Amino acid sequence: MDIVPYILAHGNWISMEEFMELALYDEEGGYYSRNISNIGFRGDFSTSATMCDLLARRIVHQWRESCRVHKRRLPIIEIGGGNGDLAMAICRNMSLWERIFSRYLMVDRSRTLRNLQGMVGGHSVTVLSSVQKALKKTDGCAFIFSNELPDAFPARQFVYQGGQWLELGLAVTDGKIVRQATLSPLPASAAFERWAQEGQIIEVHESYYKWYAEWHELWKMGTMLTIDYGQTNDKVYYRRPQGSLRGYKAHTLLSADELPALAGHCDITCDVNFTDIMNMAQGMGGDVVQYMSQRDFLLPLANPTVPEEAHLIAVPGAGNYFNVLIQNRFDV
Repeated sequence: MDIVPYILAHGNWISMEEFMELALYDEEGGYYSRNISNIGFRGDFSTSATMCDLLARRIVHQWRESCRVHKRRLPIIEIGGGNGDLAMAICRNMSLWERIFSRYLMVDRSRTLRNLQGMVGGHSVTVLSSVQKALKKTDGCAFIFSNELPDAFPARQFVYQGGQWLELGLAVTDGKIVRQATLSPLPASAAFERWAQEGQIIEVHESYYKWYAEWHELWKMGTMLTIDYGQTNDKVYYRRPQGSLRGYKAHTLLSADELPALAGHCDITCDVNFTDIMNMAQGMGGDVVQYMSQRDFLLPLANPTVPEEAHLIAVPGAGNYFNVLIQNRFDV
């Protein structure tokens, strides 16, 4: 995807959020829309769900606990289910009666991934394009979960220079794409106060917060489980003065400066600020939240003698680099 004409047509500057939106979701050439072929060993990146059944077993355990707490069998809504591996692993780890009497809905923005999920899930799952549609089918009561979802949303990027925060974007100079900073209104984020150090670059997933605000009032009761890589505000940019924006192509790590040339042909992501997500959950819905490391979340069901499971709970490693937020919303 050649993004030079697009940048020039939009005043010779686009934000990093706009670049990510174009590179990931453009209908003609976006990575998630056209060029993603698979996830896992043969794809560009792996997730916890593609390695073993441990995450699926733990999610089923959490779902059962949520049904007990909320005193009803909650429909399951998975958001951003990738190639469907996690959904199938979850179904395998449910009892026959649980599978028969429970509803499993999958939500994905990408038509390519929805088609893949539909083929993999068959009659076991209902695949939809929005959370709003899913919640209307469940009357607002649901166990909602995602694995590596917020990081897939386009993020705005900012740099602290000369005593102020400036927004980073892309411009064209002498035919080459360069990163360029400009003064812009700031979104809400705890990162601006904590990381105001000369030269520090941060990311804010404002598009995720706007997306959540569009549908959260339709969710009346249940549990929401968010699993992703990142940290709380005090740790997320520790030893990362250049921010966390990066890409993956065939399991190869790409720097932020390499991404424009590979637009549409690689995954683009950045770390999640869990403090911002917790503030959102408590501020918008008044949810009761619980935050923990992936290791603490998975450990009760993990078998450390199985290499794949040991990898998911390893510290340092995936066990503390991935974190889990549990939100409970009670009908009032």
